[in-house]
Amino acid sequence: TGDAEYQTLLERHIPQIVQQQAPDLAFYLTGADPYAEDQLGGLKLSIAGLRRRDEFLVDVLRAARVPVAIVLAGGYARQPDDTVEIHCNTVRSAASMTIKNPQT
Repeated sequence: TGDAEYQTLLERHIPQIVQQQAPDLAFYLTGADPYAEDQLGGLKLSIAGLRRRDEFLVDVLRAARVPVAIVLAGGYARQPDDTVEIHCNTVRSAASMTIKNPQT
């Protein structure tokens, strides 16, 4: 599975799950294993695709006003700098989640 198919499936299912379940809190285990150059994973996502995944999930949870605990996980890329970049992108996405006015 590559970027396009993976993102399509996320967009099809995640908003519906969040809406139906109405969670009080979400735990997001952000694996780097789906990266195409990961030595243990079996998916073919690019670094940009993983960043889109993180941005999308953060946006869905923010829109639903669901607090999220983000935990970094995995990452056995052939180039360790790739794993670092994937995890840094997750942190960047999380940093964008700040709600400016929780009363609205």
